[in-house]
Amino acid sequence: MHELTTAQQIQALHHKQVDIGIVRSAISEPGLSVECLLPESLVLALPETHPLSAQTQVSLSTLASELFILFPAKMGPVFYEQIINICQQAGFRPKVAQEAVQMQTIIGLVAAGLGIAIVPASLQNFHRSGVIYRPLQEQIPKIGLYLAWRQHDSSPVISAFLSLARKTTWRGVKS
Repeated sequence: MHELTTAQQIQALHHKQVDIGIVRSAISEPGLSVECLLPESLVLALPETHPLSAQTQVSLSTLASELFILFPAKMGPVFYEQIINICQQAGFRPKVAQEAVQMQTIIGLVAAGLGIAIVPASLQNFHRSGVIYRPLQEQIPKIGLYLAWRQHDSSPVISAFLSLARKTTWRGVKS
């Protein structure tokens, strides 16, 4: 197993360095197939002392003046654009305080009070002291966690992994 960004996984798949990637967006890449493994909602990650933490749901429009921690555009352009588009539909462009490659780092920066973040709902299972999660008030499109593999690779390992992944139900994941 290798921990790689989406862009790195695409390159590793093309160079046959990995057989299957798990990516955060539905990539469209020649020679690769993708399949949604887990559709999920987005939630707001806040420092527990943030004034909005008292709300049960948070409206995107209340976030216009907040500092955001975002995943870098060059590392995951589809996910980055989803966040930007969601904010723009609410009437603002997010003020980026910091970018971080790993979701755990993003949550750590939120815990440190450096900003807020819009993250996949499954991160709520990553319990981090000092961070709370709130659903967004607006109906926004779900995102997904996707499997990616070389289209015409007939490896029995890939076939077995895909078969097992398709049969598995994801328990304990909040969406």
